[in-house]
Amino acid sequence: MGNWEPLGILQISAVLKQHNFDCELIIPELEKDWLQAVQNIKPDIILYSTTTGLHNEYLKMNKLLKSKLNFVSVFGGLHPTFFPKFIDEDSVDVICRGEGEEAIVELAEKLEENEDITKIKNLWVKKDDEIYENEMRDLIQNLDDLPFPDRYLTRKYEYFRKKKSKTFIASRGCPYKCTYCFNHAYKKLYKDKGTFTRFRSPENVVEEIKKVRKEFGIKRVIFQDDIFILNREWFKNFTKLYSKEVKLPYFCHVRSNLIDEEIVKLLKDSNCYAVDLAAESGNDFIRNNLLKRYVPKEQIIYVSKLFRKYKLRFIMQNMLCLPTEDLDKALETLKLNIECKPTYAWASIFQPYPKTELAEYSIKNELMEGQIGNYYYYDSPLKVKDKREMENLQRFFDVTVHHPYLLPLVKQLIKLPKNRIFDLIFQVNGAIKGIKIGLVEPSLDLLKVYKRAT
Repeated sequence: MGNWEPLGILQISAVLKQHNFDCELIIPELEKDWLQAVQNIKPDIILYSTTTGLHNEYLKMNKLLKSKLNFVSVFGGLHPTFFPKFIDEDSVDVICRGEGEEAIVELAEKLEENEDITKIKNLWVKKDDEIYENEMRDLIQNLDDLPFPDRYLTRKYEYFRKKKSKTFIASRGCPYKCTYCFNHAYKKLYKDKGTFTRFRSPENVVEEIKKVRKEFGIKRVIFQDDIFILNREWFKNFTKLYSKEVKLPYFCHVRSNLIDEEIVKLLKDSNCYAVDLAAESGNDFIRNNLLKRYVPKEQIIYVSKLFRKYKLRFIMQNMLCLPTEDLDKALETLKLNIECKPTYAWASIFQPYPKTELAEYSIKNELMEGQIGNYYYYDSPLKVKDKREMENLQRFFDVTVHHPYLLPLVKQLIKLPKNRIFDLIFQVNGAIKGIKIGLVEPSLDLLKVYKRAT
């Protein structure tokens, strides 16, 4: 679990409750005894939402639960969506591909009536040692028809009751084809199944925020959409309504080729306090040819200047240990960030997530030499030149961006073996910058950061 509510699970809970099913939420790391907590509930169905890397951890949990309880296990999220053969694993009964709201309700209703569950669209079902592979249903076109996520489930946890930032999602689907992202494969999965990129109405989004503000007393809003400014007219209408009825400081993700001074002014005037901007690489070939970002370096620098002009804090997203990358190319990324002067220069270690174009490239070019990790800031599973130096550079990335005079020293330090001191520097600096950018709450999140660091 990260710092935010599991909105996917909460959304499905809301739909299930509309159909008179009882739902409970268990977050293991927030429970004194998660196993006993599940046993006390005695569920008929257990839903897991997992990405690649974390799927093995959930699989172990499920096997343990299966040894003690009788229930139907359902795995959804990106890993089962793109690796449906996950259904072959012991203890996995059902996998859900893509959007789960309608499929899970149908599953619950059929189980309650003791009816056949092997023909439900979006689901692959294991029954009597046979696998039933069902086609995809149409995408949900009117997102306003969905109930708001069931945040009531999080109230049992003090962490969520006290957290003054809450996350919201206003859209589904991204039209871009970045090679490290799953969207192009997701779009292919849903070919001829409806419009892929969809937005909730501004009125619907604002209504949810007002409801959550009343229930939780939130002070900040975090939008988790891939690109919040994707639809310019929608964004203009939203900011007009938000400025009138909400006015809370908010954070969102943007894309540099969609930004001009009008957009930045709209962000600022509607009380956006910080944004997330992806540069990914300072090397032109890697950024545009390998990653297919198709954004000129000059545009990234121009947008950064606009953010500073309007005093908008911003995170610059970057990746290291990319295919074909070496230390010199990684240093180009560092130097681009030094020129852009972001509030926080974040660098991930590239993970070749399954079914992405860049993962296929990595496999085709025999670059894989390890497994995808649970975290995207520790190890690279690729065989790339200067790998250790780039992994170490990731730990010092933001520190060096803000103190470029340290670069000669950092170039020497990254030659050393990876160690806990480097990790601790990264964790502490990340916590400080998280507070500055408004994504870490000192009273709640710092203890979690400390535990991860130690």
